[in-house]
Amino acid sequence: MINLGARGHDVTWGDTPERLAEGLSGYGVHVTQLALGKSFPDLPSGEADINPGMGMRIRRILAERGVDIAVLGCYINMTHPDMAAREAGLRKFEAYLANARFFGAPMVASETGSVDAVPGGFTEANFTESMYQEALASIRRLVAAGERFGTMVAVEPGANHPIYDVATTERLLADVDSPWLGVVFDATAYTTPDGRTIDGSTQLELAHEAFDRFGERIMAVHISDFTVEPSDETVCGTNIRRCDAGTGELDIEGIVRLANSRRPWIPVILEHTTDEAIARAVDRYGDL
Repeated sequence: MINLGARGHDVTWGDTPERLAEGLSGYGVHVTQLALGKSFPDLPSGEADINPGMGMRIRRILAERGVDIAVLGCYINMTHPDMAAREAGLRKFEAYLANARFFGAPMVASETGSVDAVPGGFTEANFTESMYQEALASIRRLVAAGERFGTMVAVEPGANHPIYDVATTERLLADVDSPWLGVVFDATAYTTPDGRTIDGSTQLELAHEAFDRFGERIMAVHISDFTVEPSDETVCGTNIRRCDAGTGELDIEGIVRLANSRRPWIPVILEHTTDEAIARAVDRYGDL
């Protein structure tokens, strides 16, 4: 059995803890990555809002349906070009680290930033030594907080960020040198607009390399299927489109089997697979 889960906000109608618990359990998953603001838009969840009572209540409601929070999402731009905005994001992440244990979450996760104010676009401007050092400084600060609060900091590297390939991921882990820093591994996140990874390999090949080089630091795996479609809007002439698991080009079975063999019961979180498609993915991949 695979410890298969889904992002909370991919249950598109799960806008309260009760409805989210109903949806996740009904679709057959029992672990989730919870981004409070995305799942519960009417619930204030900023630095000054998140608190132990909120965590205990949400944890209890989900647990009544047999659902655990594997990852508490707090996706910030930790290398934001505006230093005030960067500081606000880091302080919010630190507040999440302080409260994660009340949600029952062992880790708080984020991508590793961008030279752009709004991360998400592919640019090699993120691949400079100066951007690496800015990401490193922010991550060191967050890991120091995680060590104080007993919560893992989980970074999600990718081609749109300063920690953009297997080598920079391995370098980051060595430079921070703390057991409180882990990785949310997403092979699709390492993918460039042409459909290959930043290393030029397939997603499965990159997954094998990552597990060989720092597998003991991988704390969760994302499964994000995709298609590569022609586009006049991208430099490479193609565009990555996320899609329901099992409808795109990602070798999901290969990655899931690898992850479970190397890290038994590791949370494998579906991304961009919504509602009934979650149940279909559970039927297809849950018993691998």
